[in-house]
Amino acid sequence: MIDISRKDILSDSLMQFPDDRFIKLPIEGYLDLLGIEPNSSQTGIINGLNNPKYRFMCAAVSRRQGKTYIANILGQLVSLVPNSHILLMSPNYSLSQISFDLQRQLIKHFDLEVIRDNAKDKVIELSNNSTIRMGSVNQVDSVVGRSYDLIIFDEAALVDGKDAFNIALRPTLDKENSKALFISTPRGRNNWFAEFFYRGFSEEFPEWASLRATYHENPRLSESDIAEAKKTMSEAEFNQEYMADFNVFEGQIWAFDHEKCIEDLSELELKRMDIFAGMDVGYRDPTAFVVIAYDWDSQKYYVLDEYLDSERTTEQHATEISKLIAKWDIDYIYIDSAAQQTRFDFAQNYGISTLNAKKSVLDGIGHVAAIVDNDKLIVEGKCNETLWALDQYQWDPNPNLLREKPKHNAASHMSDALRYALYSFETSMTTF
Repeated sequence: MIDISRKDILSDSLMQFPDDRFIKLPIEGYLDLLGIEPNSSQTGIINGLNNPKYRFMCAAVSRRQGKTYIANILGQLVSLVPNSHILLMSPNYSLSQISFDLQRQLIKHFDLEVIRDNAKDKVIELSNNSTIRMGSVNQVDSVVGRSYDLIIFDEAALVDGKDAFNIALRPTLDKENSKALFISTPRGRNNWFAEFFYRGFSEEFPEWASLRATYHENPRLSESDIAEAKKTMSEAEFNQEYMADFNVFEGQIWAFDHEKCIEDLSELELKRMDIFAGMDVGYRDPTAFVVIAYDWDSQKYYVLDEYLDSERTTEQHATEISKLIAKWDIDYIYIDSAAQQTRFDFAQNYGISTLNAKKSVLDGIGHVAAIVDNDKLIVEGKCNETLWALDQYQWDPNPNLLREKPKHNAASHMSDALRYALYSFETSMTTF
């Protein structure tokens, strides 16, 4: 199955565009020389990028569809026009090396003249004064300071590249027809790649186009390949990797249902509910605070509000949290029991009373999972950090662990705050 957001992008054949097409050279001839017959997803990507209407193309593509290969081919095609500058972004150094090696292979295949090949900086300069530069998201500063004709983010969902693009790289697309291409297999729906993907379906972003392709679009995959994948993978992993499904995330701890459990809570009647909060204290990490209401009749929990910030003083955190206490009339605040100094400072200096949270990690995770699985956790749609954490909180994949534990990542802080609140409230009900 292939789903393309814009009706003027075809996937069954390469489209012809007028002189203002993005890729100036004949694509068919180039692919023929490589012995490539593009599949429907690759054809859709080429047509979307070549269409002068769209500057940003987002492709969510299943495993084994040649997404890295086609990305590098498109990068080189653009570089064959004199004075063009291409940036191939990868999540890390190892993946950028793959693109660098692919570019070298393509250059050798076509016997192109190279005047600079810098393996350390991963820059190739052709005799036509075009450059192909490889970069990684974790070292984005090294590739700014120049203009690009094309920026390609390969495996975009593997890393949080939103700031890297919006702050560092978006300004480098300062030419009239410069473009960006984002290609990846999805990794859940509440992340920057998913956000960019859905822009392609919105009339608010007319310069964006998106494509999603499942394994059905890869004629090279046999039925036996698929049968083996289904046997050796979990259902979530198969749907993620082969169905390009944004609604699952292999390794995800909580399977939160976005369709059922996100609501506008501005009109929620709170008079007969308990209002409580969870707080995870960060020092170098962010401090997270989540406000929850419990309805005794429906036995549902409603996430009303949130706070997440880092590099702030205790006073600054206390000021923001005091505002939330006043706004929601919070009854109980459950705080990380390891943060005793913060507890003391909050009580002594700012009049904020807190309770030590119940911290059994696996029991707490299981408790939240039961609430989530039964659609008893309803989240205000504006609580973006909580929604992101629900999607991105993951089990640690390290096979050497003696027991299961969550991976410490950017989602941990709000997830911990949520766990402290829900687990502590439930286990403390009898003492109220």
